[in-house]
Amino acid sequence: MKAIFVHLSGSKRGKTESFTDSKISVGTGPMCNLNFDQSIDKNTSPFHAEIILQECDYVLKDLDSAEGTFVNNRQIKEVVIHDGDLIEFGNNGPRARFRIKEEVGDVCKPLSEILADSMDIAREPQKGRTLVTATAFFQSLLTEAFTQSSAKFKLVTVFLFLLTFIGIVTLIYNIFSGLTETTKRVELLEFESAIGEKIIKDFSKGVCLIQCSFSLVDEKTGKPLKSWRDGRLLTNQLTGTGFMIGNGKILTNRHIAEPWWRQAAHAIPLEPGFIPKLEVFRAFFPEVKDPVPLKVEKVSDIVDVALVSFDPEGIELPEFDIELSDKEAIEGEPVVLLGYPAGINALCAKSDPEIALEISKMSFLEAAQELSNHGLIKPIATQGHISDVLRKRIIYDAQTTVGGSGGPLFNNKGEVVAVNYGIFRGFSGANFGVPIKYALELIEDEKH
Repeated sequence: MKAIFVHLSGSKRGKTESFTDSKISVGTGPMCNLNFDQSIDKNTSPFHAEIILQECDYVLKDLDSAEGTFVNNRQIKEVVIHDGDLIEFGNNGPRARFRIKEEVGDVCKPLSEILADSMDIAREPQKGRTLVTATAFFQSLLTEAFTQSSAKFKLVTVFLFLLTFIGIVTLIYNIFSGLTETTKRVELLEFESAIGEKIIKDFSKGVCLIQCSFSLVDEKTGKPLKSWRDGRLLTNQLTGTGFMIGNGKILTNRHIAEPWWRQAAHAIPLEPGFIPKLEVFRAFFPEVKDPVPLKVEKVSDIVDVALVSFDPEGIELPEFDIELSDKEAIEGEPVVLLGYPAGINALCAKSDPEIALEISKMSFLEAAQELSNHGLIKPIATQGHISDVLRKRIIYDAQTTVGGSGGPLFNNKGEVVAVNYGIFRGFSGANFGVPIKYALELIEDEKH
């Protein structure tokens, strides 16, 4: 295979370079294979990146360059590059169109292995006396015809034999490759299913249903806003999701801890002249009958994430050892989302019709307690894949809806990579999460 670079900008603009090396070093250093002019391409590092041929795929890896490496205008650390990709070595650095040219006879499996496989097949013992006799007869006939033929006939015969042999080997290889690819896909599906089951088993008990109810208080008089009909206190109510990270601390969304937060997509608007006051802020954990009161510890000013707490003293909570990933999420990797989408309504739908009818007649606060009494508070798990990783949000297709906000998004290693916070209305294939690095920053800030 041959790697070709069509230079579109920079010191090599207008030139085309090709390499057959299995490893191509890129930079302004004199030892680099793909060498740029340091005086012109100032955003390219001396040892900027390297391209390695791995099993018929060219893998581009950034070598911790100062200005980064970009493929199709997206910054990367390590990625498989394809024919036609646009590569930029450094922000506003030299750009090149990457092309791949396959040479005649290129195969992913070494030819020596293919020949060995074919010879093993040829050496297999023949079964049946008639078959052996027929084989010997035709072998003798072909040998006699070949030895008595002209040189031109011999050359054509050898050529046809080699062509047939290559065709058979190619067919065997293609069948083997197809079976290998199918096996890999089946193994991947089995792995994703198994990791989903493990995450649900290990972490569901630490994912809680959050209930929030707040009223509005007059800024001047301090009196709460009440109904003019019956004098009843007017409250706003919502449910969300949170997950325990140890020591009585819970991660959730800021718009759950502060439903009136103006930057939230689902913010509850405030009446002019009134300020919010939390009336109820509590969490129900699976297998724990009574709720725990919550307190807001710290909220982020830049993303939709919050740290809340409760007093674990005297509460029998299950052991819960969760790991927050400090690495970037990866596009295409499978994920599992835990939460309480649709809140109390979804939990009622999973119960017996008699219980659901009874709970439907109760108030907002009573209904949650009754669900807990019946052991019906359990998070819903959905699976999907990450479709895009941006600076302040991760996009994925694991299904959720209102009520699932604040739920943990797990990667295939069982690590939390994001906190779910939003849905793309009108299109079920895209939901949003805050990258977990912002939650880690919030936890560190709270310690100081």
